[in-house]
Amino acid sequence: MGTSKSYGSPKWPGVNDQVGDAISDGFPTKEKVTSAVSAFAGAYKRFINTGTTGRAGSVSGAISSDGRALGGRGGGGGATARTRAAASGARLGHFLSSAAGSGLSHATERLGLGDLAGRPLEEVLDAILDRLCENGGLLDDSALTEAMARTLDELSEGAETLEEFDELLTARAENLEEYLQIYFSNVLAMNFEKKEGGFVRGKIPQEECDRFFQEARELIRTLVNEELSQERDLASIDWGSSEAVAIADEINQEVLDILIGDE
Repeated sequence: MGTSKSYGSPKWPGVNDQVGDAISDGFPTKEKVTSAVSAFAGAYKRFINTGTTGRAGSVSGAISSDGRALGGRGGGGGATARTRAAASGARLGHFLSSAAGSGLSHATERLGLGDLAGRPLEEVLDAILDRLCENGGLLDDSALTEAMARTLDELSEGAETLEEFDELLTARAENLEEYLQIYFSNVLAMNFEKKEGGFVRGKIPQEECDRFFQEARELIRTLVNEELSQERDLASIDWGSSEAVAIADEINQEVLDILIGDE
């Protein structure tokens, strides 16, 4: 589900320097990949928190009643990217909570997908992906879609039928915060690859480029898994509310903070 496409480096201060250093000596060391990811996470957090105005903000009031980010097509810069990430995270939480509590059929009906009985699992996953994400013309939207696709792939790993996927979702009912952390880890990894991909491909062969971003993805997941706890009680959350969007935004910010480390 989804294909990675680079749209060039944003040339944020320090990011290209750290990335260039990481890939300068052939196979990058863990320390250099960590420095590159940390630099990007810091720059990306500043970007989504200040938007195009340079003022810090929040997701409050930026989400419509159905969990969609407000703002015109292609507009809003970092602030809009932040609200869309939070909104998509809340929709994922809503889907997982509904599936765990009432079953996959109920969860997909709430997404407006109707009767899915007898349809191939891959087709259903594509339909779910389409409902959980939105394409408002932002460059970051494709990163969100690919991050969600990776998360759904992980959620469905080992399942070959809808019934097996349903069982997996029920078994993972208590891991809701963990999967939101996984999703936002994937969001950062995909943004890193898309925004720095052009710069890296201009420096090293494609095979080494792929290996570098694979190392980055694995590093992001490892740090989040090892250093970010799951302490929220999300069982009673109304996932269609502004509170749910705010919680998703908090988890996104926590993932970024873990990867930024001590600046």
